[in-house]
Parts: sequence; C-alpha cells; structure tokens
Amino acid sequence: MSLSVGHPLLDAIIKLTAQRDQETLADALIDAILTLTNTDSASVYALGGELGHLSAKVLASNNEPVGSHITPLDVRPGLRACIEGHNTITVATKNGHQMIHPVLEQGNVVGLMIREHAHAYDHQGDVIEGLMSIYANQQSLLNHQQRDGLTGLYNRVALQNWMGKALTTDRHAERRASDTGSDTPLGCFAMFDIDLFKRINDTKGHLYGDEVLLIFADLMRESFRYNDLLFRYGGEEFAAVLSDTDLDTALMVLERFRETVAQHNFAQLNQVTVTIGVTQITPYLQADKLIERADKALYFGKNHGRNQANAFEWLDKGDIVPTISEHPQSYKLF
Repeated sequence: MSLSVGHPLLDAIIKLTAQRDQETLADALIDAILTLTNTDSASVYALGGELGHLSAKVLASNNEPVGSHITPLDVRPGLRACIEGHNTITVATKNGHQMIHPVLEQGNVVGLMIREHAHAYDHQGDVIEGLMSIYANQQSLLNHQQRDGLTGLYNRVALQNWMGKALTTDRHAERRASDTGSDTPLGCFAMFDIDLFKRINDTKGHLYGDEVLLIFADLMRESFRYNDLLFRYGGEEFAAVLSDTDLDTALMVLERFRETVAQHNFAQLNQVTVTIGVTQITPYLQADKLIERADKALYFGKNHGRNQANAFEWLDKGDIVPTISEHPQSYKLF
C-alpha cells in the first residue's frame, strides 16, 4: 500500500514507483492514465517474439482480458509504425482516436500502451509522456532484477514470483470461472538439466561452459512459443512453463526440444544432451510440490540413462516407458 499525498499526479507517481512486479506496475499505469486524462479505455502490452512474428500480451486493461494476445502485430499499420518509429502514433477510430505509445528499454520497444478517447486533441500529452517514461524506467529495473545475467532468461526470483501469483487459489478460481467448467489445462511445468555439465567445465573450462549455457538458452527461445515462460533455475538447470498445454502435447514439444539439443553442433564437443522432467499444473498445487514432481521425473531420467524426457504422471502410474510418436508432426510450435 503506497502513501497518498492528496495530489493526483504525485499520488500516481508514488503508486507507480511502489510496484514490485510487471502486472501490478501495468495496473498502476492504467489507473493513472484513466484518473489523470480524458482517456476512455487503455491497455498495456508486453511485446514478444521476433520481428515479423511479433505478438502483444495484455498485462493490464480496463476493457480487454488480461493475459490475452494481439497477433499478428506486423499487419496492423499503427502498431507497426509505433514499433518501427519508436514514436507515439494516432489512429482514427469509429468513436474517436486511438493513441499508441511505445514502451522503450535501452532504445528498444518492449511494450505498448494503447488508449482510446473521443477527442483528437490531447490536452494531457506531456503528463502521459512523463508517466510513460516513469513506467518504462520502473519496468527496466524490475526486468533487470528478474533476468539471469548470463543467458537473459528469467531467473529463479522471477519463477518464485510467477508461482506466488499463478498458483494461488484465487487465480485458479478465476481461471476456472472464465473457462465455464471446461477442461482447458492450466499448463505444464518442466525442468531441464544439461547432462554431464560438470565434465564440460572440468575439461573445457568455465568460459566454454558458459558458452554452452548461452547456446542452450538460445535453443530454448527458438523452440518454445512466445507465451511460454523460460527460466534459468541455477547452474545447468533450467525450467519452463508451457502455458495452456496438456501433458501429451507438452511431452511432444519437450521431446522435440531434447532432439534439437542432441543434434546441435556444439564446437569442441561430440554432443551435448539434456534430461527433462515435466508435470501438469493442477489446481491448488503448492509451488514446492510442483517443483518436487518435475524434479522426480527429471532425476528418474538422470538415473536411467540421461538424454530423455519423462513425466511425473508416468512414474506415478507406473508407466515407465513413454508412448510418444517418433515423428510428432501434428503440433506446431508457432
């Protein structure tokens, strides 16, 4: 809870700078924009993907579902012009005008704030630009705190923050209500361990070990979707949250990633392999239990030959040998 000084602009700044995660920071920006300007509706987005395949995830909004995505962005002239020009763009709409503001971090557009209002002339333009600068600075600080310094993936702090929010009973209740009783999966959680990594460090040196970690992180980015969350858990261990994915699909994706790593040409090494453990994210499961389940599946693989993907649910049922098509072509990563 932030201090109020009775001045709307100062209160908005205090609230913005008091936030400690991306979602509540975006909420604070929306509140400030709606309170201080003539904006009718506003949404804050985080950009994901590569140029040509960009998407925007809703972080906060007063008129769009949080967590939903706008895609593709590249065919929308206003959004594309904002991203390429790093400038605020005005687009005429049926009910007035839409203002598209870039969120800049180190010269790159990492997000957007889109607001709509009935009048073309914006009396609060300077205020909004100032709030956008404060928001971008705060987001950059938060992003730095939650990123691994070597690989650029999310770090263990970010994973703990995600678990603290995503695994709460309130979040599950909201999700189930929005699914109207459907069996839509919450997703799957996977842990990865690079096989025999200590041997790589001991024989090739730690600098080369870091190079392997960097390449592994790049392969993860290339192999998973824009709405999956990728983490470096620590050392040679990594983790991933496969959003809105059932266990069978997750296993196909993870098996394909395992093959990608095994087939990649790592200089000075014959082969680098990875062992993976995965479990389904179920309602009301505690964070420590989620990690424990994925860990059990991971270490079963480590103790039974390495270079494989296993699911906790297999082990729990006694299904030791996975049943995965050798050529799972039906699932598209992007």
